[in-house]
Amino acid sequence: MSAVPGALRVGVVGCGGIARSHGRAYAANPRVQLVAAHDVNPASAKGFAEEFGAAACDSLADLVAQDVQLVSVCTPPGSHTATTVALLELGVSVLLEKPPTVNLADMDLIAQAEAASTGSVYVVFQHRHGSGAERAHRLLADGSLGVPRVAVCETLWYRPESYFDPEWRGNWAGEGGGPTLGHGIHQIDLLLHLMGEWTTLDAMAARIARPVEFEDVATATVTFANGARASVVTSLLSPKEVSRIRIDTTAGTLEVDHLYGYSDADWSWFPLPGADRVAANGSDPELAGGNSAGGDGGTDVWTASAGVDRPSQHAAQIDELVDDLLAGRPHATTLASTRPTMEFVTALYASALGGTSITRQDLTPDLEFYRSLDGGLPAQQVSARLGSGRFAPA
Repeated sequence: MSAVPGALRVGVVGCGGIARSHGRAYAANPRVQLVAAHDVNPASAKGFAEEFGAAACDSLADLVAQDVQLVSVCTPPGSHTATTVALLELGVSVLLEKPPTVNLADMDLIAQAEAASTGSVYVVFQHRHGSGAERAHRLLADGSLGVPRVAVCETLWYRPESYFDPEWRGNWAGEGGGPTLGHGIHQIDLLLHLMGEWTTLDAMAARIARPVEFEDVATATVTFANGARASVVTSLLSPKEVSRIRIDTTAGTLEVDHLYGYSDADWSWFPLPGADRVAANGSDPELAGGNSAGGDGGTDVWTASAGVDRPSQHAAQIDELVDDLLAGRPHATTLASTRPTMEFVTALYASALGGTSITRQDLTPDLEFYRSLDGGLPAQQVSARLGSGRFAPA
Protein backbone atom coordinates (compact mmCIF):
# COMPACT_ATOMS: atom_id res chain seq x y z
CA MET A 1 0.00 0.00 0.00
CA SER A 2 1.51 3.31 -1.06
CA ALA A 3 1.85 6.00 1.58
CA VAL A 4 -0.35 9.09 1.55
CA PRO A 5 1.94 12.11 2.04
CA GLY A 6 1.40 13.83 5.39
CA ALA A 7 -1.15 11.28 6.65
CA LEU A 8 -0.92 9.50 9.99
CA ARG A 9 -0.48 5.78 9.36
CA VAL A 10 -2.60 3.71 11.74
CA GLY A 11 -3.38 0.08 12.47
CA VAL A 12 -6.05 -1.76 14.42
CA VAL A 13 -5.59 -4.79 16.67
CA GLY A 14 -8.75 -6.68 17.55
CA CYS A 15 -11.29 -6.53 14.74
CA GLY A 16 -14.61 -7.04 16.53
CA GLY A 17 -17.55 -4.68 16.89
CA ILE A 18 -15.86 -1.73 18.63
CA ALA A 19 -13.06 -1.78 16.05
CA ARG A 20 -15.60 -0.62 13.46
CA SER A 21 -16.08 2.60 15.43
CA HIS A 22 -12.34 3.21 15.17
CA GLY A 23 -12.28 2.18 11.52
CA ARG A 24 -15.12 4.51 10.55
CA ALA A 25 -13.55 7.43 12.40
CA TYR A 26 -10.18 6.84 10.75
CA ALA A 27 -11.76 6.37 7.30
CA ALA A 28 -13.63 9.67 7.62
CA ASN A 29 -10.49 11.63 8.50
CA PRO A 30 -8.57 12.80 5.40
CA ARG A 31 -5.37 13.08 7.45
CA VAL A 32 -5.34 9.35 8.31
CA GLN A 33 -4.37 6.26 6.36
CA LEU A 34 -5.62 3.01 7.89
CA VAL A 35 -3.01 0.57 6.65
CA ALA A 36 -3.08 -2.62 8.75
CA ALA A 37 -5.23 -4.86 10.92
CA HIS A 38 -4.55 -7.88 13.12
CA ASP A 39 -6.74 -10.27 15.07
CA VAL A 40 -6.14 -13.64 16.70
CA ASN A 41 -8.89 -14.82 14.34
CA PRO A 42 -7.41 -14.39 10.82
CA ALA A 43 -10.90 -14.31 9.26
CA SER A 44 -11.85 -11.32 11.43
CA ALA A 45 -8.68 -9.47 10.43
CA LYS A 46 -9.30 -10.27 6.76
CA GLY A 47 -12.90 -9.04 6.86
CA PHE A 48 -11.95 -5.82 8.64
CA ALA A 49 -9.01 -5.21 6.29
CA GLU A 50 -11.20 -5.66 3.23
CA GLU A 51 -13.84 -3.33 4.64
CA PHE A 52 -11.38 -0.50 5.28
CA GLY A 53 -8.82 -1.07 2.54
CA ALA A 54 -6.03 -2.21 4.85
CA ALA A 55 -3.63 -5.14 4.96
CA ALA A 56 -4.47 -8.13 7.15
CA CYS A 57 -1.41 -9.01 9.27
CA ASP A 58 -0.56 -12.31 10.94
CA SER A 59 1.19 -10.78 13.99
CA LEU A 60 1.82 -7.56 15.85
CA ALA A 61 5.33 -7.45 14.39
CA ASP A 62 3.91 -7.72 10.87
CA LEU A 63 1.45 -4.93 11.63
CA VAL A 64 4.15 -2.62 12.98
CA ALA A 65 6.27 -3.44 9.91
CA GLN A 66 3.64 -1.58 7.85
CA ASP A 67 5.24 1.60 9.21
CA VAL A 68 2.31 2.42 11.48
CA GLN A 69 2.56 5.38 13.84
CA LEU A 70 -0.53 4.68 15.95
CA VAL A 71 -2.36 1.45 16.74
CA SER A 72 -5.88 1.15 18.13
CA VAL A 73 -6.13 -1.73 20.58
CA CYS A 74 -9.71 -3.04 20.45
CA THR A 75 -9.21 -6.51 21.92
CA PRO A 76 -11.20 -7.85 24.91
CA PRO A 77 -10.20 -6.06 28.14
CA GLY A 78 -8.33 -9.02 29.60
CA SER A 79 -5.77 -8.86 26.78
CA HIS A 80 -5.25 -5.08 26.76
CA THR A 81 -2.12 -5.09 28.89
CA ALA A 82 -0.15 -7.76 27.04
CA THR A 83 -1.07 -6.31 23.63
CA THR A 84 -0.26 -2.74 24.60
CA VAL A 85 3.04 -3.62 26.24
CA ALA A 86 4.07 -5.61 23.15
CA LEU A 87 3.27 -2.67 20.86
CA LEU A 88 5.15 -0.25 23.09
CA GLU A 89 8.16 -2.55 23.01
CA LEU A 90 7.94 -2.36 19.21
CA GLY A 91 8.10 1.42 19.49
CA VAL A 92 4.62 2.54 18.41
CA SER A 93 1.94 4.62 20.13
CA VAL A 94 -1.36 3.07 21.21
CA LEU A 95 -4.94 4.26 21.38
CA LEU A 96 -6.37 1.89 23.98
CA GLU A 97 -10.09 1.15 24.18
CA LYS A 98 -11.81 1.41 27.52
CA PRO A 99 -11.34 0.08 30.08
CA PRO A 100 -7.62 0.71 29.73
CA THR A 101 -6.81 -2.26 31.98
CA VAL A 102 -8.62 -4.64 34.29
CA ASN A 103 -6.70 -3.61 37.41
CA LEU A 104 -4.28 -1.01 38.74
CA ALA A 105 -1.30 -3.37 38.68
CA ASP A 106 -1.71 -3.69 34.91
CA MET A 107 -1.83 0.09 34.62
CA ASP A 108 1.55 0.13 36.35
CA LEU A 109 2.93 -2.39 33.83
CA ILE A 110 1.76 -0.33 30.87
CA ALA A 111 3.09 2.87 32.44
CA GLN A 112 6.50 1.24 32.89
CA ALA A 113 6.51 0.04 29.28
CA GLU A 114 5.45 3.49 28.10
CA ALA A 115 8.30 5.14 30.03
CA ALA A 116 10.79 2.84 28.28
CA SER A 117 9.27 3.26 24.81
CA THR A 118 9.36 5.88 22.09
CA GLY A 119 5.58 5.39 21.87
CA SER A 120 2.82 6.80 24.07
CA VAL A 121 -0.52 5.49 25.32
CA TYR A 122 -3.85 7.27 24.95
CA VAL A 123 -7.18 5.94 26.20
CA VAL A 124 -10.62 6.08 24.57
CA PHE A 125 -12.88 8.13 26.80
CA GLN A 126 -14.64 9.94 24.00
CA HIS A 127 -17.27 11.55 26.26
CA ARG A 128 -14.56 13.93 27.47
CA HIS A 129 -14.17 15.19 23.91
CA GLY A 130 -17.69 16.18 22.86
CA SER A 131 -18.27 19.92 22.75
CA GLY A 132 -20.77 19.74 25.61
CA ALA A 133 -18.29 18.16 28.02
CA GLU A 134 -15.52 20.51 26.96
CA ARG A 135 -17.76 23.50 27.70
CA ALA A 136 -18.91 22.00 31.00
CA HIS A 137 -15.35 21.22 32.09
CA ARG A 138 -14.15 24.73 31.26
CA LEU A 139 -17.07 26.54 32.90
CA LEU A 140 -16.99 24.43 36.05
CA ALA A 141 -13.22 24.85 36.35
CA ASP A 142 -13.36 28.64 36.11
CA GLY A 143 -16.37 28.94 38.43
CA SER A 144 -18.81 30.26 35.82
CA LEU A 145 -21.30 27.51 36.69
CA GLY A 146 -20.76 27.73 40.43
CA VAL A 147 -19.31 25.20 42.85
CA PRO A 148 -20.56 21.58 42.62
CA ARG A 149 -22.46 20.38 45.66
CA VAL A 150 -24.49 17.28 44.66
CA ALA A 151 -24.30 14.99 41.64
CA VAL A 152 -26.05 11.96 40.20
CA CYS A 153 -24.39 9.62 37.70
CA GLU A 154 -26.50 6.92 36.05
CA THR A 155 -25.71 4.23 33.52
CA LEU A 156 -28.98 2.34 33.29
CA TRP A 157 -28.64 -0.06 30.38
CA TYR A 158 -30.13 -3.38 29.35
CA ARG A 159 -28.20 -6.45 28.24
CA PRO A 160 -29.99 -9.81 27.76
CA GLU A 161 -28.45 -13.12 28.75
CA SER A 162 -27.40 -13.71 25.13
CA TYR A 163 -25.06 -10.72 25.39
CA PHE A 164 -22.82 -12.88 27.55
CA ASP A 165 -22.64 -15.78 25.09
CA PRO A 166 -19.08 -14.99 23.82
CA GLU A 167 -16.65 -16.96 25.95
CA TRP A 168 -14.75 -13.89 27.13
CA ARG A 169 -17.85 -12.16 28.48
CA GLY A 170 -19.47 -12.67 31.85
CA ASN A 171 -16.29 -13.72 33.64
CA TRP A 172 -13.46 -12.04 35.51
CA ALA A 173 -10.78 -13.54 33.23
CA GLY A 174 -12.18 -12.09 30.01
CA GLU A 175 -13.81 -8.83 31.07
CA GLY A 176 -11.94 -8.12 34.29
CA GLY A 177 -15.11 -6.91 35.95
CA GLY A 178 -18.80 -6.28 35.45
CA PRO A 179 -20.76 -3.29 34.13
CA THR A 180 -19.00 -0.91 36.50
CA LEU A 181 -15.78 -1.57 34.59
CA GLY A 182 -17.14 -2.24 31.13
CA HIS A 183 -20.18 0.01 30.82
CA GLY A 184 -20.57 2.56 33.60
CA ILE A 185 -16.92 3.55 33.32
CA HIS A 186 -17.79 6.04 30.54
CA GLN A 187 -20.15 8.05 32.74
CA ILE A 188 -17.92 7.61 35.78
CA ASP A 189 -14.98 9.03 33.84
CA LEU A 190 -17.03 12.01 32.68
CA LEU A 191 -18.31 12.62 36.21
CA LEU A 192 -14.76 12.71 37.58
CA HIS A 193 -13.60 14.85 34.65
CA LEU A 194 -16.22 17.44 35.62
CA MET A 195 -16.21 17.13 39.42
CA GLY A 196 -12.51 16.75 40.14
CA GLU A 197 -10.71 14.63 42.71
CA TRP A 198 -12.70 12.09 44.69
CA THR A 199 -11.67 11.07 48.19
CA THR A 200 -14.00 8.42 49.71
CA LEU A 201 -16.35 5.81 48.30
CA ASP A 202 -18.98 3.50 49.79
CA ALA A 203 -20.51 0.90 47.45
CA MET A 204 -22.84 -2.04 47.15
CA ALA A 205 -23.03 -4.48 44.23
CA ALA A 206 -25.34 -7.35 43.42
CA ARG A 207 -25.76 -10.19 40.97
CA ILE A 208 -29.51 -10.21 40.54
CA ALA A 209 -30.47 -11.68 37.18
CA ARG A 210 -27.62 -12.31 34.75
CA PRO A 211 -25.47 -15.49 34.42
CA VAL A 212 -22.18 -13.74 35.23
CA GLU A 213 -19.38 -14.08 37.75
CA PHE A 214 -19.57 -10.41 38.81
CA GLU A 215 -22.29 -7.82 39.45
CA ASP A 216 -25.11 -6.78 37.14
CA VAL A 217 -26.09 -3.83 39.37
CA ALA A 218 -23.92 -1.52 41.49
CA THR A 219 -24.45 1.63 43.53
CA ALA A 220 -21.99 3.97 45.20
CA THR A 221 -21.90 7.13 47.26
CA VAL A 222 -18.85 9.30 46.66
CA THR A 223 -17.28 12.23 48.46
CA PHE A 224 -15.16 14.70 46.51
CA ALA A 225 -12.25 16.81 47.70
CA ASN A 226 -14.42 19.96 47.88
CA GLY A 227 -17.01 18.15 50.04
CA ALA A 228 -19.50 17.53 47.24
CA ARG A 229 -21.38 14.22 47.23
CA ALA A 230 -22.50 12.05 44.34
CA SER A 231 -24.50 8.89 43.85
CA VAL A 232 -23.47 6.49 41.09
CA VAL A 233 -25.76 3.75 39.76
CA THR A 234 -24.87 1.20 37.09
CA SER A 235 -27.24 -1.47 35.81
CA LEU A 236 -27.59 -3.92 32.96
CA LEU A 237 -31.19 -4.72 33.92
CA SER A 238 -32.89 -1.45 32.90
CA PRO A 239 -35.18 -1.76 29.84
CA LYS A 240 -35.52 2.01 29.36
CA GLU A 241 -31.86 2.81 28.82
CA VAL A 242 -30.32 6.12 29.80
CA SER A 243 -26.91 7.62 30.53
CA ARG A 244 -27.26 10.69 32.73
CA ILE A 245 -25.15 13.03 34.81
CA ARG A 246 -26.71 15.80 36.85
CA ILE A 247 -24.57 18.27 38.81
CA ASP A 248 -26.22 20.71 41.23
CA THR A 249 -23.98 23.69 41.94
CA THR A 250 -24.22 26.92 43.89
CA ALA A 251 -25.37 28.60 40.66
CA GLY A 252 -27.75 26.06 39.12
CA THR A 253 -28.14 22.56 37.72
CA LEU A 254 -26.14 21.15 34.81
CA GLU A 255 -27.40 17.95 33.21
CA VAL A 256 -26.60 15.68 30.29
CA ASP A 257 -29.15 13.02 29.39
CA HIS A 258 -28.34 10.67 26.51
CA LEU A 259 -27.62 7.02 25.82
CA TYR A 260 -24.42 5.97 24.03
CA GLY A 261 -23.29 9.42 22.93
CA TYR A 262 -24.47 12.99 23.39
CA SER A 263 -24.75 16.13 21.28
CA ASP A 264 -25.12 19.68 22.58
CA ALA A 265 -28.91 19.28 22.53
CA ASP A 266 -28.58 16.62 25.27
CA TRP A 267 -27.12 19.14 27.73
CA SER A 268 -29.16 21.61 29.77
CA TRP A 269 -28.48 24.32 32.32
CA PHE A 270 -31.04 25.45 34.90
CA PRO A 271 -29.86 28.64 36.64
CA LEU A 272 -30.41 29.25 40.33
CA PRO A 273 -34.04 30.36 40.84
CA GLY A 274 -34.71 33.96 41.79
CA ALA A 275 -35.88 35.05 45.24
CA ASP A 276 -39.59 35.13 44.34
CA ARG A 277 -39.40 31.66 42.83
CA VAL A 278 -37.53 30.21 45.81
CA ALA A 279 -40.08 31.72 48.20
CA ALA A 280 -42.82 29.76 46.41
CA ASN A 281 -40.93 26.43 46.43
CA GLY A 282 -43.00 23.78 48.14
CA SER A 283 -45.91 26.07 48.98
CA ASP A 284 -48.18 24.83 46.20
CA PRO A 285 -46.55 22.67 43.51
CA GLU A 286 -49.38 23.33 41.07
CA LEU A 287 -48.93 27.09 41.33
CA ALA A 288 -45.15 27.24 41.71
CA GLY A 289 -44.57 26.37 38.06
CA GLY A 290 -42.33 23.32 38.50
CA ASN A 291 -39.04 23.50 36.61
CA SER A 292 -40.27 25.54 33.68
CA ALA A 293 -37.73 28.31 34.16
CA GLY A 294 -34.83 29.33 36.32
CA GLY A 295 -32.93 32.44 37.25
CA ASP A 296 -33.98 36.06 36.92
CA GLY A 297 -33.25 36.61 33.24
CA GLY A 298 -30.08 38.18 31.90
CA THR A 299 -27.20 36.34 30.26
CA ASP A 300 -27.22 32.55 30.46
CA VAL A 301 -23.53 31.65 30.68
CA TRP A 302 -24.17 28.15 29.36
CA THR A 303 -26.08 29.30 26.28
CA ALA A 304 -23.59 32.08 25.65
CA SER A 305 -20.72 29.57 25.62
CA ALA A 306 -22.20 27.46 22.79
CA GLY A 307 -20.13 26.90 19.67
CA VAL A 308 -19.91 24.22 17.02
CA ASP A 309 -21.71 21.05 18.11
CA ARG A 310 -19.35 18.08 18.25
CA PRO A 311 -21.08 14.86 19.36
CA SER A 312 -19.21 12.56 21.75
CA GLN A 313 -18.59 9.72 19.31
CA HIS A 314 -15.22 8.06 18.67
CA ALA A 315 -14.54 10.54 15.89
CA ALA A 316 -14.51 13.44 18.35
CA GLN A 317 -11.52 12.05 20.23
CA ILE A 318 -9.81 10.39 17.28
CA ASP A 319 -9.90 13.57 15.18
CA GLU A 320 -8.43 15.53 18.08
CA LEU A 321 -5.76 12.90 18.68
CA VAL A 322 -4.77 12.86 15.00
CA ASP A 323 -4.46 16.65 14.95
CA ASP A 324 -2.39 16.59 18.14
CA LEU A 325 -0.02 13.89 16.90
CA LEU A 326 0.52 15.48 13.49
CA ALA A 327 1.12 18.87 15.13
CA GLY A 328 3.45 17.41 17.76
CA ARG A 329 1.15 18.52 20.60
CA PRO A 330 0.33 16.55 23.76
CA HIS A 331 -3.06 14.82 23.77
CA ALA A 332 -5.05 15.27 26.97
CA THR A 333 -6.49 11.78 27.47
CA THR A 334 -3.33 9.95 28.42
CA LEU A 335 -2.98 6.73 30.34
CA ALA A 336 -2.01 8.73 33.45
CA SER A 337 -5.06 11.00 33.14
CA THR A 338 -7.38 7.99 33.31
CA ARG A 339 -5.88 6.52 36.47
CA PRO A 340 -8.35 8.31 38.80
CA THR A 341 -11.17 6.59 36.93
CA MET A 342 -9.58 3.16 37.33
CA GLU A 343 -8.93 3.98 41.00
CA PHE A 344 -12.63 4.79 41.39
CA VAL A 345 -13.66 1.49 39.77
CA THR A 346 -11.19 -0.42 41.95
CA ALA A 347 -12.50 1.30 45.07
CA LEU A 348 -16.08 0.42 44.16
CA TYR A 349 -15.29 -3.29 43.94
CA ALA A 350 -13.15 -3.15 47.07
CA SER A 351 -15.93 -1.44 49.00
CA ALA A 352 -18.75 -3.63 47.67
CA LEU A 353 -16.95 -6.95 48.11
CA GLY A 354 -15.02 -5.94 51.21
CA GLY A 355 -17.94 -4.27 52.99
CA THR A 356 -16.06 -1.13 53.97
CA SER A 357 -15.47 2.48 52.94
CA ILE A 358 -12.49 3.02 50.65
CA THR A 359 -10.33 6.11 50.32
CA ARG A 360 -7.86 6.78 47.54
CA GLN A 361 -5.07 6.35 50.07
CA ASP A 362 -6.22 2.74 50.55
CA LEU A 363 -5.41 1.90 46.91
CA THR A 364 -1.87 0.64 47.38
CA PRO A 365 -0.21 -2.46 45.89
CA ASP A 366 -0.79 -4.19 49.24
CA LEU A 367 -4.54 -4.15 48.60
CA GLU A 368 -5.73 -7.39 46.97
CA PHE A 369 -8.13 -5.46 44.73
CA TYR A 370 -5.15 -3.59 43.28
CA ARG A 371 -4.26 -6.76 41.35
CA SER A 372 -7.75 -8.15 40.67
CA LEU A 373 -11.16 -6.54 40.96
CA ASP A 374 -12.54 -9.65 42.65
CA GLY A 375 -9.94 -9.14 45.38
CA GLY A 376 -8.59 -12.64 44.85
CA LEU A 377 -11.60 -13.97 46.72
CA PRO A 378 -12.85 -17.50 46.01
CA ALA A 379 -15.77 -17.61 43.58
CA GLN A 380 -18.06 -18.97 46.28
CA GLN A 381 -17.26 -16.04 48.54
CA VAL A 382 -17.80 -13.51 45.74
CA SER A 383 -21.15 -15.13 44.98
CA ALA A 384 -22.15 -14.94 48.63
CA ARG A 385 -21.30 -11.25 48.81
CA LEU A 386 -23.05 -10.40 45.53
CA GLY A 387 -26.00 -12.68 46.15
CA SER A 388 -26.27 -15.63 43.79
CA GLY A 389 -30.04 -15.93 43.69
CA ARG A 390 -31.88 -15.00 40.51
CA PHE A 391 -35.41 -13.73 40.04
CA ALA A 392 -37.78 -16.48 38.93
CA PRO A 393 -39.97 -15.68 35.93
CA ALA A 394 -43.46 -14.49 36.76
